[in-house]
Amino acid sequence: MRTGTAATTTVGLLLVVLTACGISAHEGKSVETLEMRKFSRALAYTVMNKIERSGTGSVDLVIPTATADSAKAAIYDYVKTIDGPLNYGINVIRNKTDNGIEDYVYHGEWIKDGQAAQVYTGGRVTSDTWPAIGMYCSGPKG
Repeated sequence: MRTGTAATTTVGLLLVVLTACGISAHEGKSVETLEMRKFSRALAYTVMNKIERSGTGSVDLVIPTATADSAKAAIYDYVKTIDGPLNYGINVIRNKTDNGIEDYVYHGEWIKDGQAAQVYTGGRVTSDTWPAIGMYCSGPKG
């Protein structure tokens, strides 16, 4: 029951993020390929709330001084560790007590391939190369 609630919460939060912020800064594109990384080295982060099951995963990365750029760098750094799941939500927060969409600095959605994008995002995420990451802003705290 707890894992079902976590999955429902993650999907719900993702939908709120997408509604509030739109897609990434790439007009008309919802993803960045791993080759598009243009960020400096990631700041040190603490991994919390890691859940992996049945093709999906999610995690919170805590960076107390996170900015939008350092959050993106941390997301790109973390995806190097993904081995298995087809769809992975990565949230960067500033404090381990943060929760709720208003506290996320940035959200990344890593998708393994086009088939996973179709299954897990209904085709919302598209890319010419895979894997790819959808990057979404958080709102006022970003």
